[in-house]
Amino acid sequence: MATAAQVKALVESHSLGDEARFRSVVLQITEAATRTGRTRYAEEVRALLDAGRTARSAGAGLPARAVPLAQPRGELAGVLTVEQPGTRLADVALGADVMSRLHRVLAEQRRQDTLRAHGFDPVRRLLLTGPSGTGKSMTAHALASELLLPVFTVPLDAVAELDADEATAKLRLVFDLVAQTRAVYLFDDLDALLDPARRSATDAGSGAGSGARDALRSFTTLLAQDASTSLVVATSNRPQLLERSVLRRFDALVDYPLPTTGVVHEVVLRRLREFDLSAVEWPRVASTASGLSHEEVSAAARAAAKQSLLEGRRHVETAALLGALRERRQVLKMAP
Repeated sequence: MATAAQVKALVESHSLGDEARFRSVVLQITEAATRTGRTRYAEEVRALLDAGRTARSAGAGLPARAVPLAQPRGELAGVLTVEQPGTRLADVALGADVMSRLHRVLAEQRRQDTLRAHGFDPVRRLLLTGPSGTGKSMTAHALASELLLPVFTVPLDAVAELDADEATAKLRLVFDLVAQTRAVYLFDDLDALLDPARRSATDAGSGAGSGARDALRSFTTLLAQDASTSLVVATSNRPQLLERSVLRRFDALVDYPLPTTGVVHEVVLRRLREFDLSAVEWPRVASTASGLSHEEVSAAARAAAKQSLLEGRRHVETAALLGALRERRQVLKMAP
């Protein structure tokens, strides 16, 4: 049964239209029910919660009203942001293997009551690895959207700039929130917490704060202690630099490679869906895009689309795409 405090929170969140808080309290009630053996009741309540959100989204053919979320204040300001994501997993162009693993995560999250009733824990600590711009952070937003949860983002480069005590204290506050409010928590750029001595000369020049190494140790400890139902997602561009003690705290590691020919095609199609692409020579585009990230291919597609619009065309030519892709490659060569 719900506690008096939970009933009060339900009424308050409903009155204020705070859907994220309402959902969080309901999930707390279902979790308590599961722990006391009332698994069928918990699953039925969760199904009603999800069905209600879906019905509101489809009602009268109108999109669901976005509920504004209050940004963290006080001690968490500057190291944590929150938003209600709009990106769906189907909107992200990823390889078949990565997509299959993400659908497995969603299946376990949606049926976690069933898994826990049989003594199993769902996958909920993810480390997404791969080059910058391959869709890791976007994936966290897509998972949150699929699970009808808000996404809280912690830019770890900001944490790395703090001194050791402050960095550790703020991470503890974040994990307190992880336990209190079910959501997707994105810890972006785990590499920022690496000891500067272990990073390249270029990276070390960025001057990570003295709290970086201690913050990584605290993050690892807090992650191991966390027993919530939130989904924790961390990203890393260079997992080979992370110690084994860090890697083993995650339930699953998903590697994001640079886009294949098929994924390049999909990225361009998604970005230019309003344009006529019937004349595009896809083999030449894929060859020119080789070695570029999803983000770079998408940026090139946007540039080609703008060129077409300015020239009064509603179709995109191969030459425009190839030129834009080459420009992105030049930008990468100039980057430090």
